[in-house]
Amino acid sequence: MAQKKSKKTSWLRSLLLFIFIPIIIWVLAFLAWFFWRDITRLFDKKGATKTPPRVLRGTEKTQPRRENKSQEKIPEEDRRKLDEILKNR
Repeated sequence: MAQKKSKKTSWLRSLLLFIFIPIIIWVLAFLAWFFWRDITRLFDKKGATKTPPRVLRGTEKTQPRRENKSQEKIPEEDRRKLDEILKNR
C-alpha cells in the first residue's frame, strides 16, 4: 500500500505563527477595548436615535455650583469675642 506524503512545515514558519498570531489577537483586543463606545453605538438602535437631554433656558439654579466651604457659620457672640481678641493683639 502506498503511503501518503506528509508536508513538512519548516520550524521557522511554525515559530513565526506562534509569535505573530497572539500579537495580532492582542492588538485587535486592544483596539476593541479602546473604541468600545463607538462599537456599541453602532449596534445600539436605541442610542442612535436618542439625543442627550438639553438644559432649558431660564431655569434658575437652586444652589450655586461652588460654595465657599472654608467659611464657617459662626454665631454672633463668638464672632464678637474673636474680634475683641484680635483687637487686643
